[in-house]
Amino acid sequence: MLKAICLTPLLVICLIVSAQKNEKDSLLSILNKSAEDTNKVNQYRKIGASILYQNALEALGYFKQGFILAKKLQFNPGLERCYSAASLAYSINASYDSSLLYNDTAIYYAHKVGNINRLALDYLNRADIYSNLQNYSATIKNCDTALKYAELSGSKDGQARIYSIMVAVYTDQKLYTLALTTLEKVQALFEEVQNKQMVGMTYTDQAYVYVLLNDPDKAIPLYKKAIHIADSLKDYENLSGYTGGLAEAYISKNRFAEAETSARSALKYAEQAGNRRQQGVVYEIFYLINKQQNNFAKAIEYDLHAYTIFKEEKDLLREQGVTANLSEAYFKTGNTLEAYNFLKISNELNDSLLRKQFNDETAKLQTTFEVKQKDKEIELLNKNKELQQQKLLKQRLLMFGAAALALLALTGAWLLMNRNKLRQQMKELELRNQIAADLHDEVGSSLSSIHMLSQMATKQTGSDKKQQDILTRMSTNAKETMDKMGDIVWMIKSNEKETSGLRQRMERFAYEICSSKNIELLMQLDELGEEKFSMEQRKNIYLIAKEAINNAAKYSGTDKIDIITTLTDKNLILSIKDYGKGFEIANAEKGNGLDNMRNRAKELKGSLTIVSEAGKGTNVELSIRT
Repeated sequence: MLKAICLTPLLVICLIVSAQKNEKDSLLSILNKSAEDTNKVNQYRKIGASILYQNALEALGYFKQGFILAKKLQFNPGLERCYSAASLAYSINASYDSSLLYNDTAIYYAHKVGNINRLALDYLNRADIYSNLQNYSATIKNCDTALKYAELSGSKDGQARIYSIMVAVYTDQKLYTLALTTLEKVQALFEEVQNKQMVGMTYTDQAYVYVLLNDPDKAIPLYKKAIHIADSLKDYENLSGYTGGLAEAYISKNRFAEAETSARSALKYAEQAGNRRQQGVVYEIFYLINKQQNNFAKAIEYDLHAYTIFKEEKDLLREQGVTANLSEAYFKTGNTLEAYNFLKISNELNDSLLRKQFNDETAKLQTTFEVKQKDKEIELLNKNKELQQQKLLKQRLLMFGAAALALLALTGAWLLMNRNKLRQQMKELELRNQIAADLHDEVGSSLSSIHMLSQMATKQTGSDKKQQDILTRMSTNAKETMDKMGDIVWMIKSNEKETSGLRQRMERFAYEICSSKNIELLMQLDELGEEKFSMEQRKNIYLIAKEAINNAAKYSGTDKIDIITTLTDKNLILSIKDYGKGFEIANAEKGNGLDNMRNRAKELKGSLTIVSEAGKGTNVELSIRT
């Protein structure tokens, strides 16, 4: 078939380039006059983008200069865009390992900046890399993540392009029904944003699936709709492909006159677009039309045109296919000499293709691994392919078994819901008992201290300063008691509308303690997904954060504290970093709450990492599964 599923990742849109040399020269002229600022970072990226599809390696050099300057300027948006562009350059050059590494770095900076549009884009590019590596499960997983961010940003066009990647995966896996269902979503989204060109492409994607299903009767009207749209847009490049696809559909129905008419239109559009390679593809369609009618002399005439074009274009794959066709056609006409000559050429081209494929794979491995690691990687790739095949087989078996298990699942669901409800009530009762103990231990001891201090104040005579000191301590204890009471009340009622959420509670405490000590505070808090956590989990997260912030403010001597949270599909990461004097963790005093924080992290079934170095501060990082 001529046409593959049409994929147009978002990154292609973000890096629209021009092949004209004067554009690059103009951008270089601006770059040479630019100061070492963020504008120059953007200029490096634009120059690379202007030559990306003509010389990916040269473009990569400009992208790297861009992120080197962005690092120096601590310009995170520029870092994200330059790393993302470098990832695409590596992908164009088929260096998918490097492409994945740079893309992951771009995702890190997109999270740091908090730009959901860029996150949608970078996760989509990640999906496209895995698609090229034929890791379909990772492709779908990253598409799902990209889709969430695209939905948050309200980008309908972006959502449609993500679904298009998923369609390609479903088609490669021969999940045609799922591919057609997803294409309906793609078409609806592109129609909503009035992207006519993509609506036309979606029609041809649907037609292609029907061709694979051997149902050309459904494919033909879809090709016609796409042709109508492309004609209204004067989109000659796609018109050639659409009319060529229609011709192939007619061939499968033995409607040769209509196939020839469509093929002639396809050739005309390819000539108007100046696309020599597409002209060669259309000549192959003429070959098929005549071969199907046993008109081998005419078929040979057309395929010789195709052979000339593909040879000029150095398209070895198509050239090999054409020579194989010519060998067969000459044999059918009785010209065994020419049949032998083209068979020989075809075999030589096939050998060249195999050598090229082998050399490309070898070069790819050599740039990433040492000799021993390279051998292991080849073995792992083979095992991964086997595992993917096993997974696909299991998925099909699960689909057939799902119907039989559905009734059993519904019966068990009611029992599980009631059991979970009872378990949750027991947990909440245990938490309330714990909170009652906290009230007794924490608040009770503070009130006792205030009572003793008040008696000392009434008995103290002759020294206003001593009385003032006692009253100050009483005020401090009373304030701490109010804070503890507030924390306990929040823990009990943290899911009610009238109280603040976990994020607001953390912000309030951090701002209060830092402002009182003139400490600069940087807070970058994602939405914490509080609905995913129980009352007890929210309590432990808050108390770990409170203890870490309190330790940093009181003991580290820092002038700055960073508090950052990152919420991914499976993990919540909370990082609290100070730039103070640091401490030896092994020699830390027992009263600083480290053991309490570790115990609370264990209750959360998470991990707590504390890294401290003398003179360089301390970083406390909590990671829990959501």
